[in-house]
Amino acid sequence: MIPVASCRFFPILALILLFATIAQSQAPVASTWEGAQANLVNEKHTLYVVTIAHPKIRHTCIVQSVNASEIVCTQHGHAIDYLAKDVAALIDRGTHSRWYFYSARFLAAAGAATWGTVALAPVCVPCAVFTGIAALFLYQLAGLSGMISDGDFPDELLYLAPGQTLKVSLRRP
Repeated sequence: MIPVASCRFFPILALILLFATIAQSQAPVASTWEGAQANLVNEKHTLYVVTIAHPKIRHTCIVQSVNASEIVCTQHGHAIDYLAKDVAALIDRGTHSRWYFYSARFLAAAGAATWGTVALAPVCVPCAVFTGIAALFLYQLAGLSGMISDGDFPDELLYLAPGQTLKVSLRRP
């Protein structure tokens, strides 16, 4: 039987976690160019620039420098200057892992171990048992490798110019 104190504690804990999650998801967006400039303290930071002239296109930008009037980026070895008045939004790129490559590697290793089990069965039974156990372990890891994407982060809006609306969607992992 569950004590009465536990019955009251768990709903309160659930509400606290719910409100904390909502508070974390409402990250403030820099409304000024200076606020966005403070977020880009790291050079060689990769982000997307959305311009007023092309509001539906993301321009990939490796930041070289940021000052009060412009952001200097490189694309394919060429420097590109975006004036602050021409920038509609700055979007920080999220991280997206390609978990299916990890799954394919584990499945290939598991297939090799399975083949080794079949080849070793007539020659060395203890060796076949060992490779069979290894194959089962690798098949389990192939299924679990999809959890690698748990560390992914969505795109984040760093700056939105006053009077502008975001016309590109933020990518989710």
